[in-house]
Amino acid sequence: MTTPRLLFALALAVVVGIPTPAAARSPRGRTISGVVQKTNEQTREVEIVRIDTGASLSFVWIRRTIFVANMQVVDAGILEPGAKVELIYHQPFFGRPFVTKVTLLSASARAP
Repeated sequence: MTTPRLLFALALAVVVGIPTPAAARSPRGRTISGVVQKTNEQTREVEIVRIDTGASLSFVWIRRTIFVANMQVVDAGILEPGAKVELIYHQPFFGRPFVTKVTLLSASARAP
C-alpha cells in the first residue's frame, strides 16, 4: 500500500515542480503619442501616426474614454486631423483596440 502512495507523491512533486511559462498582460494599457490622421465620429474610430515609430495605428474610443485638453475634460471634438495626442491604448485578445484616455498635446486646443 505504501508503493502507490509513494508513487503518487513522487508524481505530484514532479508536476508541481515543472515551471509553466506565463505571459503577463498589463491591464493598464500603454501610453502612446501620435498625430491624428482620420476621425470617424459615427463609428468612433480614429487613425493616428505614432511619433516614435511612424507606424499607423487605428482604434476606437469607448463610452468611458476621457478626453483632456488644457487640463480640462472635453468631448471627442479634440480629435481633429493634425492634432498631437497622447493616449492610453489597450489591445484586448478579442475585439478592437480601444483607448481609455486621450490628452491633447498641441497648444492649439479649443476651450470647452
